[in-house]
Amino acid sequence: MKNEKKLGKYQEFIFEDFKYQYDASHEKLEIFFNYSFDQKLNFQEKLIIEVQAEIWEKVDQDLFKKALEALFIIGGISYYKAYLPNKISGLNLSDGQAEFWTKVYKRGLGEFFYQNKIDFQNLINFTVNREEKDTSINHIFEEKILLPIGGGKDSIVSAEILKKFDLPITLFSLRDADPIKNTSEVIGEERMIVERFLDEKLFKLNQEDAFNGHVPITAYISFLLVVMAIIFDFKYLIMSLEKSANIGQVMWQGLDINHQYSKSLEFENDFRDYLKRYIVKDLEFFSLLRGWNEIKIAKIFANLDKFDQYAGIFTSCNRNFKIQKDSKNALWCGECPKCAFVYLILAPFLEKNKLIKIFDKDLLDNIDLLQLYEEILGLKNIKPFECVGTFEESRLAFYLIAQKNEWQDDFIVKTLVGILNSKEMKDLEKLMEFDKNNNIPDKFLDLIKNL
Repeated sequence: MKNEKKLGKYQEFIFEDFKYQYDASHEKLEIFFNYSFDQKLNFQEKLIIEVQAEIWEKVDQDLFKKALEALFIIGGISYYKAYLPNKISGLNLSDGQAEFWTKVYKRGLGEFFYQNKIDFQNLINFTVNREEKDTSINHIFEEKILLPIGGGKDSIVSAEILKKFDLPITLFSLRDADPIKNTSEVIGEERMIVERFLDEKLFKLNQEDAFNGHVPITAYISFLLVVMAIIFDFKYLIMSLEKSANIGQVMWQGLDINHQYSKSLEFENDFRDYLKRYIVKDLEFFSLLRGWNEIKIAKIFANLDKFDQYAGIFTSCNRNFKIQKDSKNALWCGECPKCAFVYLILAPFLEKNKLIKIFDKDLLDNIDLLQLYEEILGLKNIKPFECVGTFEESRLAFYLIAQKNEWQDDFIVKTLVGILNSKEMKDLEKLMEFDKNNNIPDKFLDLIKNL
């Protein structure tokens, strides 16, 4: 009954409008996205982008507005999920666009629906109110690379690989944080930062009667990258998303529930098609790491010449931003699925004492993590709702460390080694191979496929 009350509180989610203004005196662009429920509960989101005046003067405003409209739509998902009204209005979409956004909202909120036990069938309805046609604009971009950096191993690997190309590279982050800042400094390339301010009312409602949960943030970043490319003239928008992201957690109500849906090849393909049909034809959007599973990326990372420079500053733990900065273990909580998984896939390729130093503890010798490792290895329940790899590559990592004497006395290894060895894990070594199912252009593919 509690869910039914929330679902019926408002009848309509309205995309009101978006506006922007350039402040020449401070050389910054301010963007405002306005949404409402029934024109009674209003939200305003704000973005701030630093842009030099001579750059802003050259921006194709028609193209910019197209990209901004898409960012406006994906940004609305954070507010729409609060009450999930059946009617969505305020947009001027074709059939193809409505189909795309219905899928992105439905699949992108899959984990949210699952965790809140919401019947999402026939819930999301984007209205069609214009004819279908190709409305994208031709625009020639400069041969430059824009690379999102998140402070973790994947974007570090991409950056170090891309530095071998004779193309200008700029790093990008949505907001700032110490791990992002510190790893960017080691990478040694210029970084752009965009500040995003969600409406404070949303956080208050989350504490009251609104629904809350996971949204497809990578989809938001993808559309934000397009906006940045149009302003700053980047041809290549390069993500650091792996093959492992294609595999979800569970089937529920006929939907593949995937925590990493907006990191998947399925989303990437749909996004690329939307980009070329409705915004601009000449951008190249792809993931440099798509051909590899996480375990292969971990091996490449561990073998980087500059690994020791990254060892004490990188993190993949999503909880670390909630830990006090003076905490001894600020980068790794040592308790979450991401910490456990990253520890596991790095263990085959690093000396034990070096890995323990990074995490400040031996996660494979922690009895409290037994159930978590059973879930990561596919022995119990479902794969955790986190950015963790497949059961198969986790088992391969486990098999590899079980062959090393220094790990054999660890509690997790001793407890599970008999169970997993019976699954012929050695046959899983093919998971280290490069998968040709990707969108990587030939000029980049030739350098990476044999790493």
